[in-house]
Amino acid sequence: MTHVQTPQRTKKSADGSQPSSPADRIVSIDVIRGIAIAGILLININYFLNQAGQTGSPSGSDTVIWQVVDDVALGKFHFVFAFLFGVGIHIFLTRLRAKGLSAWVYIRRMVILVAAGLINSLLGGVDVLMTYGVLALLLLPLALLPRHVFAVFGIAAAVIPDVMQLLTDLNAVDFHLPSIVLPLLSFARTIGHMALGFWLAGHSLFSKNTRVPVVSLFVLSLIGSVPILIWTTVSGARTSEAHDIAFRTALVPGFMYVAGLILLLRTRVGWKSLSFLRFYGRMAFSNYLGQTVLCVAILPSLTAHGYISAPAGLGIWAAIIVVQCAFSTLWLRYFRYGPLEWVWRCGTYLRITPLRA
Repeated sequence: MTHVQTPQRTKKSADGSQPSSPADRIVSIDVIRGIAIAGILLININYFLNQAGQTGSPSGSDTVIWQVVDDVALGKFHFVFAFLFGVGIHIFLTRLRAKGLSAWVYIRRMVILVAAGLINSLLGGVDVLMTYGVLALLLLPLALLPRHVFAVFGIAAAVIPDVMQLLTDLNAVDFHLPSIVLPLLSFARTIGHMALGFWLAGHSLFSKNTRVPVVSLFVLSLIGSVPILIWTTVSGARTSEAHDIAFRTALVPGFMYVAGLILLLRTRVGWKSLSFLRFYGRMAFSNYLGQTVLCVAILPSLTAHGYISAPAGLGIWAAIIVVQCAFSTLWLRYFRYGPLEWVWRCGTYLRITPLRA
């Protein structure tokens, strides 16, 4: 497998026998991962408000605002997060192979992730960690396929489920998928997104030497995204139908987000504007579960007063992101890893890794 390079890469660890350190990171991935984590909370904040006992009905303006949020975020940030997870799998397996470590290290890592996802679900969160952990285990033997075969698998797994569900939703075909099939299609879609990230990481997606392919990816996905966004926002479609279209076609704008952010982070202005999110993204595991803890702990006292308007809900979302960004930045001044990242690392390698910076 090809090692991924990037212009925003910090100094490598000198001792290849040790677990990779924070100095051996692709910082631009951390930034984009931070944006994805913020986007996932943007999607889930209304769910958390409802789970906290929110009563009442949204006004017309609230409905419009949440529809815009769906158009911008629904499915797109889940794609970005799963895509980056696939990139991370490629990097991790590449390093395991370079160090001569067993695949059991990877398996332990994903089992721990599944356990963390179970805890997140029990806390009342919207969880993807269990799904990611299980699918990552399935991805391990698939990664042994020839590169071109793996690419075909990733594209098929990512596209076919959405096409089938989209045709069914629009009554374009004279059948409806059995309900038992729907979760399987969801799993196939997600592992497809991971596989695409894994595959493109092997082509050094984050290297400045791939500028032309990244530009092409951005332009093509932008062209594909425009009619989708126009249809879902101004065509007068029913809210439920627009919701389905936005979700089923999220792969296209999702690629636009990834490619656009890669290009933006290669500019001086883009890097200066967004690089603060690298700390938030480095602690993605801690912050993802932290979102659940904060929402479960705080929101019930806010929803006790009635319906939370969309602007107020977005304000709560922004406040949580600001608090987590500040905490992540402060924490990483003194420690090498986020709290849960450190536990995850120790469990992965079965050794206590120094935490202090």
